[in-house]
Amino acid sequence: MRENRNSIFIKLFYFFYYIGWALVFSFIPVYLKGIGFSIGEIGTFSAISALIGALIQTPMGNLSDRAGKRKPFIVLGLLINSAIFLFLFPGLTNYRDFLIVYSSIGLCTYTVLTLSSVLVLDLSLSGEIGRDYASSRMWGSAGFLTCTLFTGFFPSLTQGNTIFLITGIAFLISAVFIASVKEPEIKTSVLTPSMISIKRLMNNRQLLSLLVFYFLYYTTLTGASNYVNLLVKALGGSNSMVSFAYAMSSGIEIPFMFIMGSLSDKIGRRPLLVLASLVLPVRMLLYFLATNPLHIIGIQTIHSVTFAVMVVVPMAYVNDIVSPLERGTAQGMFNMTTGFASAFAPFLAGYVADAVGISRMYIFLMLLAIISTVGIIGFLEESKKERVTLGSKNHTINKVLGIFSDPFYRRIK
Repeated sequence: MRENRNSIFIKLFYFFYYIGWALVFSFIPVYLKGIGFSIGEIGTFSAISALIGALIQTPMGNLSDRAGKRKPFIVLGLLINSAIFLFLFPGLTNYRDFLIVYSSIGLCTYTVLTLSSVLVLDLSLSGEIGRDYASSRMWGSAGFLTCTLFTGFFPSLTQGNTIFLITGIAFLISAVFIASVKEPEIKTSVLTPSMISIKRLMNNRQLLSLLVFYFLYYTTLTGASNYVNLLVKALGGSNSMVSFAYAMSSGIEIPFMFIMGSLSDKIGRRPLLVLASLVLPVRMLLYFLATNPLHIIGIQTIHSVTFAVMVVVPMAYVNDIVSPLERGTAQGMFNMTTGFASAFAPFLAGYVADAVGISRMYIFLMLLAIISTVGIIGFLEESKKERVTLGSKNHTINKVLGIFSDPFYRRIK
């Protein structure tokens, strides 16, 4: 009975947390643009938040290990963020003050996300950690989708101080639900990346190739997603259009996460990584060509490939290519790569948008995506030894399938 209640409370926590996060991600940048900040300055706020978050993940995890508790850190982070949006954020106008506040938001947000994930692992009894985490985390996507649909139909919720009120209350409710969870006595240790292991893994060419190309890919994807809201507004769209654009991407990602993860177990990781890398530049080009906010909603369906693949397959790839004893360190390196890309992307893309315009910014991101695509097709090896081989009796089709199966440098030898 206790395990059942814990599961319900965790899911409700994710649901309400991502209602708040949907508003922060989708409409706070629109609010900041409205009060006079440039896209580059808005990108700097997001960058400092993500950078602080990337640096704080492992230290906070280890601090919670030593304390033997996850909940107090999560609840405190939620309460601080709730107070920021309820009482502090609406009155801010100064660039320096926003930098300080966004640093605090990043500290709290990544503490919440890291330790809530670890808490789910602590509570996992089935031994199927991936399934248990996915079944809880998908409620976050459901909360994000619910929020974006609701604000799409009732755009007045995104106006004035209402957005701050809803965000603060959503974080407060999520704090109540996480506080209701009964923590287990046995904890999943948060592995600190070992310098010896890091040095050894730095010699793993396959891992380094993945991290380099993934950094370029995720920088492109994050830079693009961060400014979809401002692109919609620049094309004359309303806040409802912004909501429906993000609703489309969040709704379609939920089933495709499971589909792509399962498919990668069967046919291997590389075919899906190549597919995602081929589609990403096309997505960037379509953003550039869009002339109507409705076009953006259609383009967001491509999230089913470009995001759904990258949220599950690279982590599985990392696990395939390192020894079980070094998986914690390797995943730590991967998470830090994600964090640094999340910090770099809005900063870089924001200032490019200021220089050339937000539509042309997507051409710049397309070039980054092409570099990543060339690298993945040219050099990234398959990681999964047991898989269904892609093949056909038709020679021409086999030539095409070869792009997905083997790196180009090996096929030309």
